[in-house]
Amino acid sequence: MIGREQVDIERNSPYINTLIKAICMERCTITEGSETGNFGYSQQPTSHAPKKNLSALAAGFIICAINCCCFQAAALSQTETEPQTTVTASNSKELSAPVGSKLTPEQEVDILKKEELELAERLVKNFPNSISPIMLMGNLWERHGNANKALEYYNKVLEQDPKRPDVYKSIGWFFMHKEQYEQAIEYWQKALEIDPKIAGVHNNIALALMGQNKQSQAIEELEKDIKISPRSSFSYFLLGQLYLQQNEYEKARNNYVKAIEIQPNYANAYYGLFTLSARLKQQEKTKEYMTVFKKLKAEDMKILKDRNETVDDLIDMQKGAAETYLLAGQMYQAGENFQKAEEFLKRAMTLDPNNILCLEKLASLYLKSNRINEAIPLYRKMGEINPKDPLCHLNIGILSMRLKQMDKAEKAFSKVIEVAPGFSGGYCELAQLYLRTGKGFPEARELAKKAVSLEPTGHNYFVLCWACDMNGDSQNAIKAILQAIQLEPANLKYRNVYEHIKNKN
Repeated sequence: MIGREQVDIERNSPYINTLIKAICMERCTITEGSETGNFGYSQQPTSHAPKKNLSALAAGFIICAINCCCFQAAALSQTETEPQTTVTASNSKELSAPVGSKLTPEQEVDILKKEELELAERLVKNFPNSISPIMLMGNLWERHGNANKALEYYNKVLEQDPKRPDVYKSIGWFFMHKEQYEQAIEYWQKALEIDPKIAGVHNNIALALMGQNKQSQAIEELEKDIKISPRSSFSYFLLGQLYLQQNEYEKARNNYVKAIEIQPNYANAYYGLFTLSARLKQQEKTKEYMTVFKKLKAEDMKILKDRNETVDDLIDMQKGAAETYLLAGQMYQAGENFQKAEEFLKRAMTLDPNNILCLEKLASLYLKSNRINEAIPLYRKMGEINPKDPLCHLNIGILSMRLKQMDKAEKAFSKVIEVAPGFSGGYCELAQLYLRTGKGFPEARELAKKAVSLEPTGHNYFVLCWACDMNGDSQNAIKAILQAIQLEPANLKYRNVYEHIKNKN
């Protein structure tokens, strides 16, 4: 097996078709959402719950085509799929209808499908002037496996808004699923015309070109994809495969290595390096790469052995339904029906307790009605899910200060500094806490200096001015506030502070 060369991709078009079908079946479109609304410092939208790794799945099918005599397709089709979470007892209870009823995972999936379709239909009826429910219907039908119904709704979206790259992207997959590569490429190119930097579309076009045996054009598209998404390990892997096929060994090696740098456990990239080394008769390297590949493959096989597909389907369905309820909550919140919004956001949280965006939206809803005590546990939950996110702790600190819980606020701001020492927000907020409570003026000054050194913003200079003034250093206080005014000349508060310190002295 060590010396066996890979079969060229273009000689295995049936396997390319299998690859395309696998990707189409596993695709899962996330429903659109509005921007997050955080109290305090604005937070970037956080990624939703993990989806199945499609690029890895596709890579598995390619390897299957190349080396089908070595491993069975069932093992390779899930090569890079991340381990699936197990369903918890609480999740099962939350989905069950009457107390004491025993539903199978399949029955619970069917119930959720019906539930979210009924909700989507209600949204279409209650928000007749909004395009979001129509897009949602298309996404749901696509996720539920009815491509024709999905296409019907996607076309309705385009009738109202022909400048939707996400819709063209989805319709492209409709034709890709049918192996109508030209039509798929046409729609993806329309998406790129609207948004030249939309992620993943060049990669999709490359796959369609590979289905047409247009390998050189596929390489060009993958190179474009990497410029947009430089962390796309799948694109690097595919480039490695295509360059290997063209006997451009150095380029193939570089792309396999880059894929592994991004995704260290990328088994298929190691197999590509093994094949490359075998062709070049580099015996030591050949053995080395095959050893790593077998180790990673054994780990994947164990994951496959432990998988429960029906439970995995239920988990995926829960996460998808949570996205539907999240969108419903956002729409009702935007329409100021806060009772309905809360109801739907809570339902989303029940289905997917680790959905960060849902936690953010519910916390935002509580803050609008001044329910700070209910918002804080949600930010605490976000911190548990993503302990390296400083903004969760920052929001906890700001809200704790509003509740006059200064010890908790100090602890939260200190946590911000611990997890993100390069972020000025923790230093700035802790400095303000010390200034307001009189706990430590010298410490506040050092914290404010650190904040300014990290981010020389008007607000940070204002806090430094405050700290200098409280330490009796009017000269540096004036210097700091003048810097703040220079950065924000229209800020009247800064000008008033300047006049006050100047007149005081």
